[in-house]
Amino acid sequence: MNKILDSFNLKKQADQLGVSVWRSPGFLFILLGVVIIAAMLAVYFVSRNSDSVEYLLGSEFALVIVLLVVGNSIINGINEIARANKIKTEFISIASHQLKTPLSEINWELELLSGKFADGLNEKQKELLKNVNVSNCKMIRLVNDLLDVARIDQGKLPLVSEEIDLIEMIKEVIENNKNLASSRNVKIKTRSYVQVPKIVGDRKRLLVVLDNLISNSIKYNSKKGRVDVAITPEKERVIICVKDNGVGIPKNQRKNIFSKFFRSDNVIKNQTEGTGLGLYIAKNIVLQSGGDMWFDSEEGEGSTFCFSLPLEENERYGLSD
Repeated sequence: MNKILDSFNLKKQADQLGVSVWRSPGFLFILLGVVIIAAMLAVYFVSRNSDSVEYLLGSEFALVIVLLVVGNSIINGINEIARANKIKTEFISIASHQLKTPLSEINWELELLSGKFADGLNEKQKELLKNVNVSNCKMIRLVNDLLDVARIDQGKLPLVSEEIDLIEMIKEVIENNKNLASSRNVKIKTRSYVQVPKIVGDRKRLLVVLDNLISNSIKYNSKKGRVDVAITPEKERVIICVKDNGVGIPKNQRKNIFSKFFRSDNVIKNQTEGTGLGLYIAKNIVLQSGGDMWFDSEEGEGSTFCFSLPLEENERYGLSD
C-alpha cells in the first residue's frame, strides 16, 4: 500500500530525480491519462449526434494524432530524465576512478613519511601527519562509496564467492571498531549458537555491511551504551542482528533510512560524520548476495538492524530436517 501511495507522491519523485514536479514521471503519466480521457469524451460528445461515418472517422483520427503528440512529448521527457541520470552515474564513476589514484599515492607517501622518515620529525609534525592521514582515509572511503553507488546504479557491483566463517568475520569487525567503542564508552557483546554454519559470499563486501551496522550502533548510542551482535541460523538462511540502546530513528524518517545520501536528524544531535551512503550500499550488497535487510527502531530506546544470507549447503552444516 505504501508503495502505491509513494507512486503518487509527485514531490518525492521530483526531489529524488532533481527535476520540477511537472517533469516527474508520475505527473507525466497522470497528464497522459487526463488527456486520453478528455480526448475520448470530446470525441464522444462531438460525434454522438452525427450519423456521418466520415465525421466519426475524422474525430477518431484527430484523437489518435493528439495522443501521439502528447505521448511522444511525455516519452521524450522521461528519456531526458533517464539520460541525465545515466550521465550523472557515469560522471560519478569516472570522477571517483580519477580521484582514487592520487589519493592512493598520497597514502603511500604518508606511510613512507611516518615509517622511514619518522625519526626526523618532531611531535608537532607527527601530529600534523596523523591528521592528514585521517583526512586522506576519509576521502578514500568516500571515493570507494561513490564508486560502489555508481556500480549499484548500473547493476555492475562485482561479488566474488568464497567460504566465510561468520564468527571470525564478526570478531574482525568488532576488533576494528574497538577504539571507536572505547572512545564512546560503549560495550560490544556477541551472542551466537555453538554451531554457526559457514556461508558462501563475498567476504570483503560483507565486511563492509557488518562494519556499517556495528559502527553506526556505536556512533548513535548513548553514553555507557551497549551493542549486541546476534547470529541465528535457520534451515535455509542465517540471520545477523545488531542491536543498540541508543537514540533510535524518528518515526517519520524510517521510510528513507535505506535511501542514498539520507541522514536523519539524529546526525546533528550526535554530531557524527558520514555521507548517508552506508546503509544504501549495505542493503544492496545483501540483496545482491541473495538475502534481505530490515530494521526495528524506537526513538530514544534504540535500533535493531538485521540482515539474512542464504545457506546453500544445509545438510553439510547440520541444518537439514
